[in-house]
Amino acid sequence: MPAPLTRRPETKSFSIEDLLDRVRRGEVRIPDFQRPLRWTAQDVRDLLDSVYRGYPIGTLLFWRRDAPAANVSFGPVRIDAPSTSQGLWAVDGQQRVTALAGVLLHPSYGDEAGRDDFHLYFDLETEELHAPPDAGAPPPHWLPMNEVLDSESLLHWLNRYPGREANPEHLRAAIRLGKAIREYQVPAYVVDTADEKVLRIIFKRLNTAGRPLTDEEVFNALYVGSRSLSLESVTEGLRELGFGNIPESLLLRAVLAVRGLDFTRGYQEQLNQDDELTETVRRTDRALRDAIVFLKRDAFIPHLKLLPAPENSLVLLTRFFQLHPEPSPRSRELVSRWFWRHIVFGGWGLKPAEALHVFAAIRSDEERSIQALLGQVPPPLIRWWMETGMPVIPNAPMGPPLVLRIAMMSLQPRHLLTGAVLEPGELLELPGEGLQPILPPGDVRWMTPGIVDRRMVRRVMDGTFSFLFHPPVPGRPLVQVLEAEPSLAEEVLQSHGLTAQALDALRHRDGLGFLQLRQAVLEPVLRQFMEARTRWDDSDRPSLQSMIIDDDED
Repeated sequence: MPAPLTRRPETKSFSIEDLLDRVRRGEVRIPDFQRPLRWTAQDVRDLLDSVYRGYPIGTLLFWRRDAPAANVSFGPVRIDAPSTSQGLWAVDGQQRVTALAGVLLHPSYGDEAGRDDFHLYFDLETEELHAPPDAGAPPPHWLPMNEVLDSESLLHWLNRYPGREANPEHLRAAIRLGKAIREYQVPAYVVDTADEKVLRIIFKRLNTAGRPLTDEEVFNALYVGSRSLSLESVTEGLRELGFGNIPESLLLRAVLAVRGLDFTRGYQEQLNQDDELTETVRRTDRALRDAIVFLKRDAFIPHLKLLPAPENSLVLLTRFFQLHPEPSPRSRELVSRWFWRHIVFGGWGLKPAEALHVFAAIRSDEERSIQALLGQVPPPLIRWWMETGMPVIPNAPMGPPLVLRIAMMSLQPRHLLTGAVLEPGELLELPGEGLQPILPPGDVRWMTPGIVDRRMVRRVMDGTFSFLFHPPVPGRPLVQVLEAEPSLAEEVLQSHGLTAQALDALRHRDGLGFLQLRQAVLEPVLRQFMEARTRWDDSDRPSLQSMIIDDDED
């Protein structure tokens, strides 16, 4: 049990001028258990910009105790610190103190050697902070930030500034900057204790308790002005479509795509802090709804759980329906072919460059966009779904491959006991995404007598044709339901790719024979389904309307 503090932490505020004066005097120190510096140049710049604009930068936590004489570093700043009985050890806030000291006390701006993450200038025209230019001297109206903290140093720089007569507003901007920096108040707790273990516990809890904001939460705070259009609220609304839970991270990629940005990269490096994306989120919501309706109605994908690589497929479809919210029936058919042809070529697992190549083909001209997209997926050399036996899929999860699962779901599976058509969304939300093993896993008693290779037995029983979509039947494994008398209705059997002969094999404990009979039913189902979806033997011509040449066109 950690010891309690004998004295309450002291609450106080340090002006930045006072805080950095203590740094120069060697009073501020860094405990050995502090983590190494991890801030980037952008983090440093953002902190100084927040100070200038009066934004909060968080609370510091200091441990007051003796500090021996030492050489202390804060970024580029080196301090020969004498011993002191009033040392302030930064338990929380090392990165912020180092950034403030490194920029405002920077020892050198005069040469290339002085350029580092703490080397900043203040543009007196735009009132923005900049890193030094890649080559050459900075513009004369860029004020070095290490001249700002000391008022005499700042006035000396302004006296030498060549634009002071022509640009009196620059002088006012510099004075405002100096005042804002020097007088900014940083809240802090100061803890008095002799027990370093207590400080380590405080440090750990400060830096591990709670959870950091996600990218999606930061996006909502910065770019969306309406709570009703936050990423969370949009995904909540999309659930009514019965397509499953769209992750906020996927929705954020769709927002970038609708905005015309690179959806394979983070938004931080592509958006400006003053961008307002409420309308973009609204358009994304509408386009995403259209894309989901298309997937369910035209592409026969009933649920997100059966959608391959939605971070590419759904996002690119959202971009298409944002530009073309009401495509013609012919266009919808061709987009469905394009979607399924991508599945044939790897299930939409695109590298960023490949995804952006597809993205670039989606333009404001509906027909030309579709023809360009179709042109990116030529016919395969071998139609693997027409071969006997399922394709070997490396590292595939147990059970049927995704394309067979979709084909099985297209049969509209029925409940074995009631005969009612099962709802895909409800099925796919069940454990195992609704797939139930027909034969008891690993039970070799269900194999044909004479088979002794147990590894082959397990492979067969855990394989492609030994599962069906169905909710659990309380107290009964599915095999008992299937072999029970009287026989199940024909429409129920067909909905699961089963036959009376297959059930008879089960009753005779011929598990391998059962699976072979089921394979004989499901392979043609898959072939017909894939041929109907891809239609490589049919013409991909655009609609007749699009081929009518307007007299006004060249």
